[in-house]
Amino acid sequence: MTIEPGTLSMDSVTYEVGNTRLVDNVSLEVSPGEIVGILGPNGAGKSSLLGTIYHLNRPSAGTIKVNGKNVWQQSTEWVAQNISAVLQDMPTDFPLTTRDIIAMGRSAHKRLLSPDTPHDHMLIDSAIELLNLGPLQDRSFSILSGGERQRALLARTLVQQPSILVLDEPTNHLDIHHQLQLLQLVKSLKTTVIAALHDLNLASVFCDRLYILNKGKLVASGTPETVLTKEMLREIYRIEATIDRHPKTGQLWVYPY
Repeated sequence: MTIEPGTLSMDSVTYEVGNTRLVDNVSLEVSPGEIVGILGPNGAGKSSLLGTIYHLNRPSAGTIKVNGKNVWQQSTEWVAQNISAVLQDMPTDFPLTTRDIIAMGRSAHKRLLSPDTPHDHMLIDSAIELLNLGPLQDRSFSILSGGERQRALLARTLVQQPSILVLDEPTNHLDIHHQLQLLQLVKSLKTTVIAALHDLNLASVFCDRLYILNKGKLVASGTPETVLTKEMLREIYRIEATIDRHPKTGQLWVYPY
């Protein structure tokens, strides 16, 4: 299964709730096939920023473009066909099987109550195979473990075939094995990803570039090597840390103390 990766650009985006500015004049770019991480402490505005991309939080200023088109000038249907989001706290009480949940990804491309086509079944079967969900496809989604649910939601995203994948704390509530498994799967898709993450080391390993938010403002951007510095961690995260290379992989590694 292949997904054509798209482009994302945000120009001077501001999002406010009442008198509180949760996202303050943020601009960023994501190229086709890039994995870009959004980092920052709690309350930095990461989820609020991502919500402006997939039609949850309407910006009070600025523009967001996917594949050159202004997202907020497009229909909900267009957004569903081009942008998919896997959120940190998705509902789990659906009275549906895992396969049913995955098949929901095709709804963005069909009329209401239209039956699945052979092409739909092919995409669904391919996603189930890719994410090793065959033994779980007939189980109730509500009884899956956290890692299994995230894999199923990622499979739903694959059959949706968006050009932009938005991940809001996708490893939340997952143990380290399932965190690594999920992010390895995302990386293997070679699609365009923008993800809010808490774990600095996972971000360093899996992201091509990072943007750091603090109090809604963009305070740093660049590769993990240029962004994850002792000075930044001290100023933004209020921690002291050693920045080194992992002894086996050679990748940047953060050791807080």
